[in-house]
Amino acid sequence: MRRLRPMPVPWLVSGHLEKLGKKFGKHKESIDKWVNGVGERIEQKIADTYKHMGCVAAVECYSMLLGEYSVVLTNSRKLVVKLGCQTCTCCKWQMARLPCYYALAVITKANLWVYNFVHPMYMAETQRRIYNQVIHPMETHDMTTVDQRTGSAVGGD
Repeated sequence: MRRLRPMPVPWLVSGHLEKLGKKFGKHKESIDKWVNGVGERIEQKIADTYKHMGCVAAVECYSMLLGEYSVVLTNSRKLVVKLGCQTCTCCKWQMARLPCYYALAVITKANLWVYNFVHPMYMAETQRRIYNQVIHPMETHDMTTVDQRTGSAVGGD
């Protein structure tokens, strides 16, 4: 984009559309390679979260019907995880829309699949719908250009 900055606005927009179209195309192709229905970044975030589960000392089920669990930490604090609502009292799950350390501890203890608790916006089906938009090229044959020697506008209708 740096090479487009000094150009007139229509050329800048055209260049931006071209770059965006290429990015959309690459992303659409990469979605088909997603293993668990989420992208590499989300896979990495979940893997990193698993690494930090050491602070959980115990998980106690309060209501299997509601999916409500108490998570006891190594410092004796307690947090409440509600799988059905996809909430945790630490609020990280609600903010990131990815299970936090405490939710992962509950999910692991309950032998559930973690990807069922990832927000749909991160899932392949939603990403396909987002990136399925078509970006049309822009005509530039009759646009004004800038004369590099004089700095003045040349041509265009």
